[in-house]
Amino acid sequence: MDFTNYSLDGKVFRFFWNRQLHFFFARLSLRCLLTWGLETNSLSHRIALTYLLQKGLKTNSLFDRLALTYVVNGGIKTNSLFDRLVRAYLVRRGLETNSLFDIMARAFMHLLKRRRQTENFFDQMALMYLVRRCDEAVHKCMSVRGFSDVADFAEVEGRKLIDRNLERISKTPLAFQTAIFAVSCRSVEAFHEENTEVFEYVAELGYWTGALERLRQLDKEKNFEAD
Repeated sequence: MDFTNYSLDGKVFRFFWNRQLHFFFARLSLRCLLTWGLETNSLSHRIALTYLLQKGLKTNSLFDRLALTYVVNGGIKTNSLFDRLVRAYLVRRGLETNSLFDIMARAFMHLLKRRRQTENFFDQMALMYLVRRCDEAVHKCMSVRGFSDVADFAEVEGRKLIDRNLERISKTPLAFQTAIFAVSCRSVEAFHEENTEVFEYVAELGYWTGALERLRQLDKEKNFEAD
């Protein structure tokens, strides 16, 4: 695609045009697994999630890791003495539990990206289990909810992309218009993509559609304020 006839903010354009969606797809697949997985109460499922968590955590504290592993495996949902102790420990250590999903998703993304290069036995076993179970969960999600669940989640994620990068794209009017142009191009590209699975097609199209809708909403708000 030739963009030489357009006046663009190069950095903003490259940010969107070159953006890879590996993390988004890892989050989406893991979300399907947690929501639609066929054996979410099994020991294998718990081991796989724990493995992702341990791969993704940056803390070297054994007690931090144990406490967060307990949370991932369904802990601190009651008012038992042990749960209260774990909650108190998390607060005292300043450990955020809201980000655990993203930590596991990022670890899953790295495993997927290295799947053909890794020689680590445990990585291979985790990948074998997670990919199979995620595929099953995606199939169940699509068969029960159709495209709506995937598309809705993707659109929300696309809108979040814009919100996270508002400062970057709002520095100048040119930067903002470049963002609209670049995201529009990605939306068109996703719409015309032929060599992809239905799940990936719906997800990617929904992602860029959500991002474009958010940009247009912000553009309308800016024009309204100017009037």
